[in-house]
Amino acid sequence: MQKRPELGWKKPIDGLASRLHWHCHFIQKFESEHQMQWQHVNKAYHHLHYPEQHCGLSIETRLSRWKNAQTGYPLVDACMLCLIKTGYINFRMRAMLVSFLCHHLLVDWRLGVTYLARLFLDFEPGIHYPQFQMQSGVTGTNTIRVYNSVKQSQEKDPDGKFIKQWLPQLSEIPKEIIHTPWVLSPMEQQLYQFVIGDTYPEPMVDIEETGKIARDLLWGFRQRLDTRQEGKRIVAKHVRKRRSTSSMSKQSNA
Repeated sequence: MQKRPELGWKKPIDGLASRLHWHCHFIQKFESEHQMQWQHVNKAYHHLHYPEQHCGLSIETRLSRWKNAQTGYPLVDACMLCLIKTGYINFRMRAMLVSFLCHHLLVDWRLGVTYLARLFLDFEPGIHYPQFQMQSGVTGTNTIRVYNSVKQSQEKDPDGKFIKQWLPQLSEIPKEIIHTPWVLSPMEQQLYQFVIGDTYPEPMVDIEETGKIARDLLWGFRQRLDTRQEGKRIVAKHVRKRRSTSSMSKQSNA
């Protein structure tokens, strides 16, 4: 901290301090509500039920294909394979994996949380469980983010280098199409020696359709009275109110 006043050090040190505060906040939150390892921190979501059948697929099938990188969405599958092999992916890709499972596949977060915990080399329960619930959209206090995996793929891996590294069966597909290989015509598939559904799975769901279903479900549930009441309880317990300027001024003059 001694270097903070020096030119060029303020921003990185402030960034580090912010991460440390963020880390400690989540650890403390987990210690005070450790049941979030198994239960919704917002108790109203105990009444949220996920369908046994979704897009013609059972919960077991949806969960299995997600775990085994067989979703048909290249970036999702590449991230899962990278995580299985190395034990690490960045924060954005972790959030996308959770969103795909809980939003597009409509699988309860509790069915996937332990699987990813076992894969992460940097697994920290105080971070993992609150973040998993936050990214799955069941806290009632955080913004619900339904990730579009194609959009994420085009933005974060525009040339398809990461995808090709972990999905070599797509290595001959042009970068303009690698994010959506299912659009290849039969003639193009023959040209690239690629057969959708054989060389690589067809998309297991239509994310445009499932994204809308998830948003309607989660935002609708968030408007319930019990959800909002629980949200207020969580904020009151875990968010420290900032002291007003006037009150601080009075204390300094006392």
